[in-house]
Amino acid sequence: MSAVPSNPCATCGLCCRSYIVPVCGYDVWLISTREHLSPEQYLILCPQVPPALDGFRLSADTPAYGLALDKKGRFEAKRPCVFLVQMAGGHDRCGIYDHRPVVCQGYPMAIWSGVMFKRNESMCPPNSWPPDAALRPGWRAALQRFYMYMDLYIQVVARWNDHILARPGYIVPAPAYFDYLLNIYDRIDGLTQQFGPTQMARVEAEWPTIPRPTTDLVTEYEQGASVPWLQYLMEARTITNGFFPHIPVAPTLSLTRTY
Repeated sequence: MSAVPSNPCATCGLCCRSYIVPVCGYDVWLISTREHLSPEQYLILCPQVPPALDGFRLSADTPAYGLALDKKGRFEAKRPCVFLVQMAGGHDRCGIYDHRPVVCQGYPMAIWSGVMFKRNESMCPPNSWPPDAALRPGWRAALQRFYMYMDLYIQVVARWNDHILARPGYIVPAPAYFDYLLNIYDRIDGLTQQFGPTQMARVEAEWPTIPRPTTDLVTEYEQGASVPWLQYLMEARTITNGFFPHIPVAPTLSLTRTY
């Protein structure tokens, strides 16, 4: 008998046919670089009214947009993800499983105050997961990674929006935003390589989930806090703030309360 826990997702695909899948900048960079695809080939811009924290602008006078994976055929929640592949025997499988978005990696689990649990509203068939499934270490790691990359993305989006809002009447096409993402995450990846696998494992494992820290992280960092996750965030923020150097930098930084 195999000692590897079973994975109901391996032959299901129901969630891949039931949701609009949001993506962050890291997802765009990873899919584009690893799968050799341009963002236009698999992304859809979704208007946000009112704008969310991950909502980017293409002009100061138009709605903000979020990013989502495209669908096969019409863009509707109940249609298959553009990357869903039908296998022999009628089973479905993610065609980019190793590079799937961070929001997919943690589904259907959630975390609160360090406690892992399965979401009540998940699309998983009844009894597909054993009662202790949420205790598997991989789920915690996936959710820590989700919060890390969403926190980074909010900084990336904010920098872009400051650039756009500083130029009333200025309109850019979506590919310009995609180029910005690919460039900035290339540089953040350089930071990741600099930290190395061991230190990055600590960064991810210690990244705050919910409830979030309420302190001003810039002040905390300047006062000598040397925890790896905060050091990584602040160095990534330095990279982000290096874009559009004519735009003033926000003096404070705190993590959003929820996603």
